[in-house]
Amino acid sequence: MNLKDAENQSIIAWINSNQIKTENGKPFDLNEHPYLWDILKDWSPFQVVLAAAQCGKTTTFLLKMLWAVKNFGINAVYTMPTVTDAHDLVSGKLDPIVNENPVLQSWISGDKDSVEQKRIGQNTVYLRGTWTERAALSFSSDLNIHDEEDRSNQPVIDQYVSRLQHSKKKWQWRFSNPSFEGNGVHRFWQESDQKHWFVTCGFCKKQQFLQWPNNVDQQQKRFICAACGQEISDNDRRHGEWHARKFEVKPKYSGYWISQLMVPSVSAAEIIEAHRTMTAENFSNFVLGQPFVGSGSKMTEDKLFQNLKDYEQHTEEDPVVIGVDTGLPIWYVCGNKDGVFHWGSCESYDELERLLKRWPKSILVSDQGGDLIGIRELQERYNGRVFLTYYRRDRKTQQLIQWGEGSEYGKVVVDRNRTIQMLIDEFSAKRIPIYGTREDWQQVWLHFANIYRTEEEDKLGVKQYVWQRNGPDHLVHALVYFRVGMDKFGFKDGGNFVDPNAFDWNSIPQAPITSYDGKTSWVGINNRRPERDRDWRDI
Repeated sequence: MNLKDAENQSIIAWINSNQIKTENGKPFDLNEHPYLWDILKDWSPFQVVLAAAQCGKTTTFLLKMLWAVKNFGINAVYTMPTVTDAHDLVSGKLDPIVNENPVLQSWISGDKDSVEQKRIGQNTVYLRGTWTERAALSFSSDLNIHDEEDRSNQPVIDQYVSRLQHSKKKWQWRFSNPSFEGNGVHRFWQESDQKHWFVTCGFCKKQQFLQWPNNVDQQQKRFICAACGQEISDNDRRHGEWHARKFEVKPKYSGYWISQLMVPSVSAAEIIEAHRTMTAENFSNFVLGQPFVGSGSKMTEDKLFQNLKDYEQHTEEDPVVIGVDTGLPIWYVCGNKDGVFHWGSCESYDELERLLKRWPKSILVSDQGGDLIGIRELQERYNGRVFLTYYRRDRKTQQLIQWGEGSEYGKVVVDRNRTIQMLIDEFSAKRIPIYGTREDWQQVWLHFANIYRTEEEDKLGVKQYVWQRNGPDHLVHALVYFRVGMDKFGFKDGGNFVDPNAFDWNSIPQAPITSYDGKTSWVGINNRRPERDRDWRDI
């Protein structure tokens, strides 16, 4: 067999003989991504990959698609969540890959080379979004590739299947950072052989796939064998093997799970840092490449009260964040870098104004819908210190919290369900201290007891966790707004909950720095420390 025949029959031979480069002009190095060898050579008609971020999956499937269209003589469609995403993929990755590789330049016809399609010989690659049904019409396909399926419009993804009806192949390849169990790629992973990357310990010879936290020594910041505790080297990780863990006679999909723990260039220290700084959901999806499960469908009493600390240890150090859920009555919580130290309710905004005066560098974060007038009047008087929160889901960036800038200053857009989940996960991980006793915080617990998590399918067919209520939950939302306010300051290492120095107070426009007149005094939780201060209601 000559070299050209080998290239036509083996994508690996083609990559090696043509010294294929990535979009950055660097060699497509399979030695640094050894888990991609078998995925590249896999020509199963149905494939699914659960993958962490930055593991080479998109580049791999773009090269695999181009080679398949050229050598199998097929048409293909490659989808991204939106049209803009598809165009960004072409301009930022696909076109640069073609430009870096003369062999690919020779394949693509100039008269059919655009951001929406590429002509290779007599066949075509279509690049589409998934947010309109028209995107899935007017062409036929032999191979559908769905990139970032979990962020795509599920009904339109299903529409693309109809484009395969006249094909003899009807291939479908799906890969994505997963989102939730039973959604997106995880649906098809459940129908696959579920291949895991097994590595062999150099000491005890135990074969295992790497998991968090069993295979990470967080003290010495290294990967370890779960059986003997000895170090698993980068070379051990590089020389792993794929083994199926679901043994059906004929599973429909050939499935692979890629986590960053498998990537030789990613260190244990980076994994540990990601776990420290990322939300539980993002760490699960983008580092572990796993669907997010969360800490359960309910907040338990023990999980909340494990965060209790002696009230005498709390500080009132500015800046303080006041989280407010408006309505009748108004519910609020107060906290700072050390945690949450007070909650209460009131009938008017006078009390909230007293709090803003007591802590000259405090900010107040409130919902915007419970009271259309009172909270906006307070925002006008304290322009730059009072922020109104809008519960909305950001489908494009997947951000939990977005702070308005410029003309939008004073507005905060928050992903409701995921931020509630983040709050509960942080209480579960003992990351938010609360000062006082069970008796002091029992009312807060009762509000948490009134919420529960369900799984729903939205109008786009995407399954998601939704937090519902069956009774008063005002203090839960007040805590959410407190947590949103803490996002303004940023996390830090050590004992403090947040870093107050990370926030530039001077960046707040027109913020009135009020002085405290000394006529009212701070009190303890639920008015229980008259020996130190006067009644909370005296403020």
